Amino acid sequence: MGKENKPLCKWDKDDIKDRIKELKKIVSEPRFVCRKCARVAKKEENLCKPEEL
Repeated sequence: MGKENKPLCKWDKDDIKDRIKELKKIVSEPRFVCRKCARVAKKEENLCKPEEL
């Protein structure tokens, strides 16, 4: 799994720092929540265990 396709659950602090603009797009207008870590995202492929809100 490449860095570009890594789910938010696997992002570390360096990913967040280096990709903050991308992160803002991923979490804006969330439609899914991760059952593993409670993060939210617009698209289910950005989460490990997505569930629709």
